[in-house]
Amino acid sequence: MSSLSVSRQTYNLLKPNPRLSLFSAPSLYLTRGAISGLPPALDLNRKRARQHSSCRNLLILPRQSYYIPDLRRPLLPPQRRHRAFSSSSSRAMAEPPTSLTDAVIAAMRTLFPEELADRAWDNTGLLLGQAPRPSTSETDDDEASGTVLLTNDLTSAVVDEALAEGAKMIICYHPVIFRPLKSLTTQDPMQTSLLRLAAARVSVYCPHTAVDAASGGLNDWLCDILLDGEPQVQRTVVQPISRPLPQGCEGCGYGRVVELARPVSLRALLKRLSAGLGGQRYMMIAIPSSCRDGTGMRQISKVAVCAGSGSDVLKDTDAQVLVTGEMAHHYALRHTELGQIVVTVFHSNSERKYLETRLKPMLEVELETTRYGNTRVVVSTEDCDPYEVVDVEEL
Repeated sequence: MSSLSVSRQTYNLLKPNPRLSLFSAPSLYLTRGAISGLPPALDLNRKRARQHSSCRNLLILPRQSYYIPDLRRPLLPPQRRHRAFSSSSSRAMAEPPTSLTDAVIAAMRTLFPEELADRAWDNTGLLLGQAPRPSTSETDDDEASGTVLLTNDLTSAVVDEALAEGAKMIICYHPVIFRPLKSLTTQDPMQTSLLRLAAARVSVYCPHTAVDAASGGLNDWLCDILLDGEPQVQRTVVQPISRPLPQGCEGCGYGRVVELARPVSLRALLKRLSAGLGGQRYMMIAIPSSCRDGTGMRQISKVAVCAGSGSDVLKDTDAQVLVTGEMAHHYALRHTELGQIVVTVFHSNSERKYLETRLKPMLEVELETTRYGNTRVVVSTEDCDPYEVVDVEEL
């Protein structure tokens, strides 16, 4: 990455505007030590930099790179900067949170407004509240600290981990409740997990498609992985949200198409994807018959991404390569007939690493200026995709 200098005046202009589209293309990256005129704390390590209040709107990424929104993007006028939140976020921030759960919800709504979620089928938000403390309890757990566990899915193993970690709240990317419940019993594994968490006074918040659609969310992260620091021509939303959105969220939507300034081979693209997902070794790829012998394999300059299941979101894109977690058989077959390559990595593998590389530092930054700034945010080590690849000859 090339060095770049940003003046203190520019920094002060950016700092008050937390609704700038982080990670939106085109992007400028500032390597550690390459910034001049900024507070000295930005030249320190990640932990110390997070403790500096002036770093609030600079997201600290892996490789010790600091992200600054592209200065070519229009900035909100001063009188509108602090109104560029979702209505729910504004209400949440108007009154100081009285519990860790409230503080985390306010932070998540600021980062990923719930209005971005696809309410036609999705179920997002606070799905399990914190149970009241027994009147006989002598413990005051309304302290300005605690543990928040991040996970992609809620399983019994993750619940065990959360309880062992002493977590007061779980942020579970996938909703733990999809359909109305007529009963809550131990006959169902998910209901059992919810009963255990309720008994332990652990709340559960599920953002799901709000994270998919948000600027700086899952799909922008996948684009950044495939770019690997290389320049891009443009990045567009595959399915923009047509309904009215909160100010500052205009243009958000599901899926992304990124055009690379410098075309790369499919092999290089897959290597980048593997590294970005945490070193994933196996992927399923649907390749047109003309490319199977290698003669028809061309350089890739246009890629579409959709975290999770991309069948519907990516069905009409003209990108050369489609990257998603999973895709239905007939959709994949159609794309190969159209000459497109489909790359799938298993559903949750296209999402999970985001929790560690993006969501964890983002949430820590949002919480640091509240009375819950000492909150410990941890990523589940028990959470994993249910599928494994097995070589039957080795059985």
